[in-house]
Amino acid sequence: MEISRYKIADLIVDMAARFDMLQQRAKPYLYEFEGDADIRIYISDERLLKLHKTNPTLSPADCEYMLAGSDFYYALLEHDGFMLHASAVMRDGRAYLFSAPCGTGKSTHTQLWKKAFLDAQILNDDKPAVRCIDGKLYAYGSPFSGKHDMSTNVRANLVGIAFIERSKDNYIEPILDTHEALRRILEQTIRPNDAVRMTKLLGYMDELITKIPVYLFRCNISEQAAKIAYEGMRGHEA
Repeated sequence: MEISRYKIADLIVDMAARFDMLQQRAKPYLYEFEGDADIRIYISDERLLKLHKTNPTLSPADCEYMLAGSDFYYALLEHDGFMLHASAVMRDGRAYLFSAPCGTGKSTHTQLWKKAFLDAQILNDDKPAVRCIDGKLYAYGSPFSGKHDMSTNVRANLVGIAFIERSKDNYIEPILDTHEALRRILEQTIRPNDAVRMTKLLGYMDELITKIPVYLFRCNISEQAAKIAYEGMRGHEA
């Protein structure tokens, strides 16, 4: 199986892909660079078959894609980064992340940004990577972007994270309780089982909630919701 080289979240990744799904979704991230890789991803036959047996509704291609994403995001913890289960939208080089339990409407909301703002881009629709580099936090597109495969191979300054709740009216407010902000974020990321990586993750979380505003956003499905979210979050940029 051929190994290809990619650049994902400013990291050099060597990855072997059997199936067209992973190959095509990773294609925009192909990278030519001679030297050592930061991350290596290889899905063995045993792991692929095990996941397929426990989840028979998934195709082998689905299983490979899921395992590769999991491997990348666990490895990201060793490189000052983590994954947030969110839909990330970008304007003017700034990233706005919207997180919520599945089915709440985070993807629906970020699609409204594309209607409300001609320059809005989806950075990653499901699992953006977040990294701290030289004291600044960035959100990245990645090939691992959920079933809709919406991502852009760029990075953007992270300026806010909003947790969505459905409502008839649109209202956004900062979550001032840091424990509440931390709880919500931890519920939407990979939590490693080993103490060393968990300690690293908590360190990243501490830096995140210190530097990046976290919001509660009650909203409906309207372009006005996108405009209110943008105005509320950009008003608190550092």
